[in-house]
Amino acid sequence: MTQETGVSLEDMRTFFGEEDGSAVREWIDRARRTSLAARLWKKETALWTKDAAGQAEIAQRLGWLEAPDRASKTVPELTAFAAEVKADGYTNTVLIGMGGSSLAAEVYRNVCGLKAGHPELTVLDSTDPGRVRDVEARLDLTKTLFLVSSKSGGTIELVSLYKYFADRVRSVSGESWAKQFVVITDPGSPLEASARKDGVRRVFHGYPDVGGRFSALTLFGLVPAALIGVDVAKVLASAKTMAARCAGSVDASENPAVVLGTAMAVLAESGRDKLTFALPRRLASFGDWAEQLVAESSGKEDVGIVPVVGEGSDKPGVYGADRFFAVMESSQEPAEAFTAALERAGQPYVSLRVDSPEDIGGQFFLWEAATAIACSLLKVNAFDQPDVQSAKDRTKTILSKLSAGAQVELRRSEHTLEAFWDNLEEGDYAAILAFLPDRPELRSELEGLADAIRRKTRSAVTLGFGPRYLHSTGQLHKGGPGRAIFHIITAEPAEDVAVPGESYTFGQLETAQAMGDYTALEEKGRWVFHSRLERPDAASLKALCGSVRKALTA
Repeated sequence: MTQETGVSLEDMRTFFGEEDGSAVREWIDRARRTSLAARLWKKETALWTKDAAGQAEIAQRLGWLEAPDRASKTVPELTAFAAEVKADGYTNTVLIGMGGSSLAAEVYRNVCGLKAGHPELTVLDSTDPGRVRDVEARLDLTKTLFLVSSKSGGTIELVSLYKYFADRVRSVSGESWAKQFVVITDPGSPLEASARKDGVRRVFHGYPDVGGRFSALTLFGLVPAALIGVDVAKVLASAKTMAARCAGSVDASENPAVVLGTAMAVLAESGRDKLTFALPRRLASFGDWAEQLVAESSGKEDVGIVPVVGEGSDKPGVYGADRFFAVMESSQEPAEAFTAALERAGQPYVSLRVDSPEDIGGQFFLWEAATAIACSLLKVNAFDQPDVQSAKDRTKTILSKLSAGAQVELRRSEHTLEAFWDNLEEGDYAAILAFLPDRPELRSELEGLADAIRRKTRSAVTLGFGPRYLHSTGQLHKGGPGRAIFHIITAEPAEDVAVPGESYTFGQLETAQAMGDYTALEEKGRWVFHSRLERPDAASLKALCGSVRKALTA
C-alpha cells in the first residue's frame, strides 16, 4: 500500500485506489481545516442539520460521546448484580428487545463468549410464532431470567413478548413470577411504569440522551454482557482508549473516526455505497450491529450507505464497482490474503485489527463516531428515523382489522417473478426480507439464494428476518437511495400463538408487520414482490428459492 492509495494508522490499514484515495485525503484535509472532530466533541448540532427543531432533537442524542466514562461508574453495580444472578442458579437469560436494545447483546455473547457458571443468553427479537415457540422449548422456565429491554418501552413487539412470557412464567412460578424479570428502559417510559406495577426484580435506566443504535456502551448492552460474565471494565477501558484516539485534539489524518467516516462518505458519493463487512466467524454478529447503526443513521432523504453483511470473503471478481469493504482481522485470523486480492482488483477497503475480545468496546465507539462523521459529510441527520413510523402506522391499521376477524387481502405484486428480477440493474441492491422463524435450515436456504443472486447479477444482496430488520435496515429501505428491489417472504404459521390479554396472535402481528412494510415500501415507489409460503418449512422455502433461481436465468 502506498501513500497515494491509502492511510495507515495504528490497528487500521486502508486502500482506496488512486482517484478515490485523492478524494479521501482531500476531505480529511478539509476536516482538519474545519476542525470537524473538535466540533463533534463540542456537540455542534449544525453538523447534521440547519433545521432548528432537528438541532434541538440532536442535542438530546449526543450522550454516547461520554458513555464509556459514564458507564464505568456502574461497573461495581453490574458485577454485583451478575454475581447475584449467578448465585441464584439461573441457567438461561432471555433478552426480549428489538434493534439497538438487542444487537449489542448478541455481539457481547458471540465475541466475548459465555463464562463458566453464568446463564446462557438468548436474544428474542421476533414476533414469528415459530421462533417464539423455538425459544420457549429450549428453556426451563423456572430457571430463566428475562431481560425486557426497550428505550421507549412501547413497541408492540416488546409489549406482546413481555405479556406472553410473563403469562408463561406465572403458570410455573406462581405469584413470584415477576422476580424473574429485569427491565432496561429510559426513565419514565411506559415499560418502567408497568414493570414497577408488576414488581419486577430490577429496573435499570438507560441514558435518555443516547439513541438506541448508539447504546452498545450503555446499560442496554452492558447488563446482558455482565450477566454472561463479560469483563465490562475491560470493554469500557477499550472504548475509552478509542475515544481518546478519536478526540477533537487529534489531527484528522491520525484520527481513526475521521479517516473511516470520511472514507465512508466520500466513497458512497462516488458510487461505492455498498459498505461490505468481511468478518471472521467470531465477529460476524458485529456486522449485524453495524448494519443497524449505518443503515438507520445514513438512510434518509434519498441518501444512504448500504451495509452488506454475511456474504463472507469471496473472490473480488464477483463484486461490482459499488463496493467499499470493512475488513476485521486478528493475529489468529489474519486477512492479508483477502485484502491483497482486493487491492489487485482495485476494490477499496479499511482493515481493522481486533485481537482481544474486549477490544470490541473500542470498535463500538469507533463506528459510532465514524458514522456520525459520515452522516455530517453526507448532510443527513444521523440521529432520527423519519420513515420508520410509516410502516408502524400501516401495521396498526392492518392488525386492527385482523384482530377484529375481518378478512384482509394480502398484498400481491402485479408483475411476475421474472419481471421483478429483471428490474435489478447495475448499482442496485436486492433485499430478501423473510418473515419466517430464524432456523438454521431456513437461513441456510436463504443465504444460498442470496449467493446465487449475487453471482448471477454481481449485485449486493442483503438478507433480513422480519420484524427484526424493521428496526435495523427498515429506515434505509424507505428513506435511502431508491436503487433497490425488495422480495418479502411470508408464510402461514404452522401453529399460531395467542398474545395474552390481546385480541391478536403473534402470527397476525407478523403478517400485519410484513404487509405494513410492503405498503410503506410501495408508497415510496420501491419495487416490491411478495411470496406467501403454505408453511414456514424448508421444503416450501426450497421450492420458492428454486423458482427465483429459474427466474434469474429466464
